[in-house]
Amino acid sequence: MRFAGRFLLVAVPVLGWPHGLYDGRLHGNEAGRTAEVPQNLRVVLEHTKPLRFPRGGRLPLFVHPITGSLSGIGDARTEEILRELDRRGIAYTVDWLPGDEKSLAEGLRIGAMQQRLGLRVAVNANACLYSFFDGKDRTLHVDDDGRPFAETSFGGKLGCPFTLEHRYPVIKERVESFLRAYRTAGLRIDFIFADWEIDGPIEWNDAWATSKRCRRCREHLPGIDDFRRFQRSLREIRSEMQRVTFGDNVTEYFPEALVGNYGVYPHDGYRYWYDYFERLAEGVPYRSDQKARYREWFPEFERTGYTFAMPVVYTWYPTFGWYDFEVPDYRWFYNMLLVGSNAGRHTPRSTPIIPFVHWTTTAPPPKPDPGVRQLSRESYRELLWHLLLRGHDTFFLWCVTRELQEEIGLVHEVYAEALAYRGFLDRGTPVTFDVPASPGPVISGLRLGNRVLVRRTEFGDHGGSEELRLEDGSEIVVPRAGGCRVLDVRPRDETDGFLRVDGKPRLAIGFYELPADDAALEEMAAAGVNLVRCGGREDLDRARKAGLHGWVPLPVQQGATDGLRERIASVVDHPALAVWEGPDEIVWSFTAFSGLEKSAGFTREDWKRQSPVAVAYAEAQGKKILPNIRDGIRLVRELDERDLPFWINEAADSDLRYVRGYIDSIDVTGCDYYPVRSSEYELPSIGRLVDRWTMVGRGKPVWMVLQAFSWHTMKPDRGRRYPSFAESRFMAYNAIAHGARGLFYWGSWEIEDPAFRRSLYALTSELSALQAFLVGANHDELRVRTVDELFDPPGRGVRGLLRRHGSDWLLILVNEDPHRHLGVDVSGLDALEGRRLELLHGSEGVTVQRGSMATRLQGFEVKVFATDRGLESRRGEGRGYGTGPAGR
Repeated sequence: MRFAGRFLLVAVPVLGWPHGLYDGRLHGNEAGRTAEVPQNLRVVLEHTKPLRFPRGGRLPLFVHPITGSLSGIGDARTEEILRELDRRGIAYTVDWLPGDEKSLAEGLRIGAMQQRLGLRVAVNANACLYSFFDGKDRTLHVDDDGRPFAETSFGGKLGCPFTLEHRYPVIKERVESFLRAYRTAGLRIDFIFADWEIDGPIEWNDAWATSKRCRRCREHLPGIDDFRRFQRSLREIRSEMQRVTFGDNVTEYFPEALVGNYGVYPHDGYRYWYDYFERLAEGVPYRSDQKARYREWFPEFERTGYTFAMPVVYTWYPTFGWYDFEVPDYRWFYNMLLVGSNAGRHTPRSTPIIPFVHWTTTAPPPKPDPGVRQLSRESYRELLWHLLLRGHDTFFLWCVTRELQEEIGLVHEVYAEALAYRGFLDRGTPVTFDVPASPGPVISGLRLGNRVLVRRTEFGDHGGSEELRLEDGSEIVVPRAGGCRVLDVRPRDETDGFLRVDGKPRLAIGFYELPADDAALEEMAAAGVNLVRCGGREDLDRARKAGLHGWVPLPVQQGATDGLRERIASVVDHPALAVWEGPDEIVWSFTAFSGLEKSAGFTREDWKRQSPVAVAYAEAQGKKILPNIRDGIRLVRELDERDLPFWINEAADSDLRYVRGYIDSIDVTGCDYYPVRSSEYELPSIGRLVDRWTMVGRGKPVWMVLQAFSWHTMKPDRGRRYPSFAESRFMAYNAIAHGARGLFYWGSWEIEDPAFRRSLYALTSELSALQAFLVGANHDELRVRTVDELFDPPGRGVRGLLRRHGSDWLLILVNEDPHRHLGVDVSGLDALEGRRLELLHGSEGVTVQRGSMATRLQGFEVKVFATDRGLESRRGEGRGYGTGPAGR
């Protein structure tokens, strides 16, 4: 029994209730049988109809008011009623009452029937968990004089959170006694829940102030004046209590069971509702939304061992006054959808979401304000639809007896009608969790392949169709017409991976370095660099003044936070902004990063061997980070009307599966790799990595981050060794030859040798002069073969590219072997028959005859031929830097 939030179920005799079922109604003439059927069960059966569409494997509808109502009814009649409930898709739960042998016997009786009929064995274990605080002095607070005292602001006698461990075995045994009996009887448990809330440590009301008075609390929590520390400490204890006595206790006996508790679910760090017994304490941090104060919330779900999420989506009476929307229904709808979306967005798809739902205004005061208007039936139905289309799996109806007739009709209607779309419900992915901040169109949907089941609800007159951008950048156009519709996805125009400058494509040539000196920044631009990393609007102003564009990093791994929204808004309209960047090497950071040995207790080798500790850590991090990345990028798409490309750079060997967890949300992928060091190294790794990331990205454009430093500045043991000009040139063209659409240089702020910087600028100047060709299409007829000499070792050979711009041609040849090839046959040049190709930055020239030409290349050498020698860069300084690539 719970004040204004739960009820005591009473069986009410109803004379003349018929027993047979025809056309959705019960009929029959056996006198006396109805006297044993409780009113709540009768109401549910008479005001619902058998399902029109098959339920398949979907979870049933749970109806709290009928829990335990079959007790005392004969087996034959009980089985008949269980069948009728199942025809309506409704589950039945029994009550476990600790120390009550009749309760156990009833649970075993019903469980055996359910199992025999192929129904879910479902249990309400709430009574077993009450109460950890048993009222005895041992569990109370202690003042400075050693006197026990209670916390009473919740309506009962709660005590000190640091006194409860001796109660764990007591509560655990209550639950376990039933679990053992079920297992001994050969029964399983499919679903088990509790409504455990006003017990154990709670941080609201006067609890914080009370704990400050408690000598024991102060001793256990020196930082008690910091509410966040206080909350974390209490919620860690509360989570452990639930895990030991209930969550893990159940799954140890029945590993496949769905186990959960009222109000415990994954979330974004805030709770958008207050239970009837809660109020905000003075000095507690919160987030404002009109008059609403959303509390910071601790992530307890992950620590409880629960296997399904149970948010609470109620029409709490105070909610109506929190908002000033002119549309009264939207005051309720807005808050309830915030709660539902919070759970839907942050709960993994593998974890079912079963929300407590209630329509009638919940927990009103004795004399409610007549201005508080009940949520309309129509808007409540719409809300239930939107919950399903945002990832909720079924509903758990709570209400008091007098409300049941209307409540069951509303929720069952939506539940039953939704089964027409079972394929989308079972396998679809929510397309949005956006909750409009003012009355207007509310859209939710589930995507399955290239179709979306969508529902649009109107709050006010907002005209025609709405475009909804999906996670991968594609769109659906949602018409105003009500109800559910299945819409085709309009594909997004895929980016080609090139930078757009004045509408023209350019190979991105970027530097992570943004020089503090304007003259140095202008020199960078003069050398052909076109993109620099910018921290904000001021940096973008400087880049634009120098003739450059900028990219801005965004912490999307934190999700669609208010901070992210503000950061996007601060730069989104800047004309120099060309690219968004996500978190650098994010997958590497929670899988194989060397620093994990200290922070997480495993090494890179542990990850490579897939040791349990490494896998478990990565799985836990991935479940949090990957959805956040997708949500954050979705917010970027929402706010960026120019639809700028979004890029995430990874480490060379970042894990395929985790990267694929966000790959559909981004436009450009790629990695960084810095092979030149004083010891042995392999330059062609750059091209191989372009190939790898093309595969990882399923064909998405690849940007490569290349070496602009010597390793000795970060790891002295590797020795001082800057890449020579020839090595830098090889890496750049090796990437381009494998299809890279952008080249970026990292570490240049560490350069100690100015000559090395000049060599990099010599290279970027060369590439800049060839931009018109580097963004063109490949001439697929080109064939490059090595005609090896007798003792030439095997190798990768020579890779070539042939591009055309206007009437001119460019031929790039890259020797990917460390050894020379003195016989290189280039064919497929029929379009150049009789034309002369000049080696840029060299003296070689050759005339194409019979559609082919021959040349020679040294190890790791690059040759760039063109029909116009004027394509040579005028910047010669720096081209002779270093000793040349290994193997020459």
